Amino acid sequence: MKWEYLVVHLSDNNDAEDQPEIDVHLDADTFTEKLNKYGEAGWELVSFEWITNGARAALKRPKNS
Repeated sequence: MKWEYLVVHLSDNNDAEDQPEIDVHLDADTFTEKLNKYGEAGWELVSFEWITNGARAALKRPKNS
């Protein structure tokens, strides 16, 4: 089987950092929603890394021949 890959940067909106009264998990929930959209499009998450101002995710799915 052949694969295609996609690496994406998920941006942090800094809400939790700028407004301490906001739930600190708010941004993580946003990342989850974005990753779920990739999953609906057939992408499988293969790696995830927190980076400055967000996260980097690598995804794969079977390549159409």
